[in-house]
Amino acid sequence: MNISRDEQAAAAPLEAELTYLRAEDGHKIPLRHWPVAHPKGVIHIAHGMSEHSGCYHDVAVRLNAAGYAVMAHDHRCHGLSVPISELGNVSDTQNWENVCADMRIVNIHGHKVYPNLPWILLGHSMGSFVSLSYVERHSQTVDALLIEGTNYEAPWFTWLAHLAADAECRRQGINARSPLIHALTFGKFAKAFNPRKSDYDWLSRDEAFVQGYLADPMCGVTSSNGFWRDLLEGLSRVQRLSNLRKIRKDLPIYSFAGDKDPVGKDGISVAVLDDKLETAGMMDVTLKIYEGARHDLLHETNRDEVFTDLLNWLDNTLLKIANPVCELKPAHEHPAWLAS
Repeated sequence: MNISRDEQAAAAPLEAELTYLRAEDGHKIPLRHWPVAHPKGVIHIAHGMSEHSGCYHDVAVRLNAAGYAVMAHDHRCHGLSVPISELGNVSDTQNWENVCADMRIVNIHGHKVYPNLPWILLGHSMGSFVSLSYVERHSQTVDALLIEGTNYEAPWFTWLAHLAADAECRRQGINARSPLIHALTFGKFAKAFNPRKSDYDWLSRDEAFVQGYLADPMCGVTSSNGFWRDLLEGLSRVQRLSNLRKIRKDLPIYSFAGDKDPVGKDGISVAVLDDKLETAGMMDVTLKIYEGARHDLLHETNRDEVFTDLLNWLDNTLLKIANPVCELKPAHEHPAWLAS
């Protein structure tokens, strides 16, 4: 589906509507909302590590132009969820488990705002792991899952990495920043490209996007030892086959990545994750790998192609959900929006 720049500009507001949702522990979840007249679906964006929901305004413009309302919130330890001086730090309230728990609060709120529309979850990078964790617990509240810039590591490996991060927590403190952890993660990704103009060239071939990322004080923040410890422990659980099997089998899943993305091992580990999802019983898994593209496909130089493919898949998927070829489950178990 091709959308002109004029159509994009006319479809979305200059700024998102910013509200705060209150979690049970009193935390205020920053939520950006890009509404559109007569939406055909709602896309909930779960952003990645060391960025925030405001990074997706241009993405929301395109999705609005295609007829989708968009919501995106700041994960705990990120964006507007804490003062800038506390970005990446963990505490009793700012931690991985609450990052995952906030997803349910946003979903419940979104279904109240749009009670009769399909809900599409889009997770980028770390947000893809958060999204997988969510659908393992609440897949009946989601109509389609999009995962971008993801990867797969054997659970035993991420558990060992968690132990290494835990050792750094004990050595330096939970809110210290370990050079070792950085060297094995973002530092390792940066080394995949030489020569390079910045340590974040691995994000995209679009130099303007990378410079904008570097100029944003809420992006590129090094996460604390404690955040990495909890993330790696959570990832070791999320990617266990026993937990992937908890996702409802008819949930449509679209995974897309670049073949020059060091996070996904140039697409190899992304394909492994898709294989694991199919082994877990998922009946509708689609994988798209883009030649030459890096980590952030929604902000890559070939993003027109990426959005065209994504929107075509979404439109076709919503048609299939509304008009199933065969009855995969009892009618009373279909999403509420089908009855509208």
